[in-house]
Amino acid sequence: MSGYSYTTINVTSDGEPRIRVSLYPDERARVEYYPAERGCPFLNIEHAGARVSIGLTHGSEVAEQHVRFARGLLDAAAAFLADCERLHAEQPAAA
Repeated sequence: MSGYSYTTINVTSDGEPRIRVSLYPDERARVEYYPAERGCPFLNIEHAGARVSIGLTHGSEVAEQHVRFARGLLDAAAAFLADCERLHAEQPAAA
């Protein structure tokens, strides 16, 4: 298994920056969850020197949009998992 990660930064014609972090994980990839008991909940996704953190601002009220975002993240992660499991099961067994 060979993974890689990269980051691109583009500036649109109107001067707005667009930053993209792409992670194609291998055995070095890590996903960690830090629960609210430690201050505020957040996730870290790390690979090949790239880190993406998703969390709440300390001291902020949790609004409906936070809950919607978390549900969307859960739905996308569940679909990604289902595809990975299906593709893995369809591969020929390793010798």
